[in-house]
Amino acid sequence: MDKKILEYQKIDIKLHKIKKEISNQSVSGMSTELVNQVKQWQNKILALEEDAKRLIEELKKLVEVQKKGIALVYKYKNTDIDKLSVDELKDFDAKTMQTANQLAELDSRIAKHTAQVKKVVLDYEMYRKKILSAKQKRDEQKQSVATIKSQKEPDLEELKSKLLSLEKTINPNIIGRYKLLKQDGIFPVLVPLVDNRCGGCQMQLSAGALDKLKNNGTLECEQCRRIIYLDN
Repeated sequence: MDKKILEYQKIDIKLHKIKKEISNQSVSGMSTELVNQVKQWQNKILALEEDAKRLIEELKKLVEVQKKGIALVYKYKNTDIDKLSVDELKDFDAKTMQTANQLAELDSRIAKHTAQVKKVVLDYEMYRKKILSAKQKRDEQKQSVATIKSQKEPDLEELKSKLLSLEKTINPNIIGRYKLLKQDGIFPVLVPLVDNRCGGCQMQLSAGALDKLKNNGTLECEQCRRIIYLDN
């Protein structure tokens, strides 16, 4: 096995670890699940705004009706019942009783609507705080990722430069095969033989495969496609 390609992979692994570290920081900032949760909270806020508008309009109408009822009470209060006939007095009693019952019902409905409006306001504030907290977490994480990228950038550039320089000294066929396998998601590409097993997937090699490996110096694993080499 060409030692240069092993050195190339060694540097490539270091580069991969740094990129993964930065990627993990980015992913942990605001997961897809949290983003979806924020969208749900935003939809709830929109629904609450509509509920608040409806409840306030209904409350206004109830209050207007209540005002009319109270006006009737004052009217009845100022009525001189001594001047009313028996029939008029009966009608007066019926009307005052009806108005009293209606006002009591209105008081109950207004109290219920007021409680619903308060709940909408509290729920609105709760979801607003959740959204602000999530966005603050996202912004803090973005800053953290930016800081890490800034700190790791010199190392990244140095490793990339080393890979580029070393690549020029390696057989094009070897480096081409390496990149092709890596592109297919196979990494690390090169693994040593360990106890007659593939150093990647741990598959036991047959006697024929071992002979081929010893004769050629390398062998592509039948199971994981990694290139097995003899670690001398």
